[in-house]
Amino acid sequence: MPTIELKLMGLTCNGCVNKVTEALMANEAIESVEVSQDSASITGSITADQAIDIIEGLGFEAEE
Repeated sequence: MPTIELKLMGLTCNGCVNKVTEALMANEAIESVEVSQDSASITGSITADQAIDIIEGLGFEAEE
């Protein structure tokens, strides 16, 4: 499965990291996720645009 690397902006605490992690893992197309305050590494059959939409839907910013 491909891995997507994203740059994250706006995450200020572990609560933000947990919120993004939980939202991404709720998507069945995602196999694994590693999120920090600066970046995300996502493995699964999801596109970068789909992952960015999930993250931005939470009020954070993300880009490839």
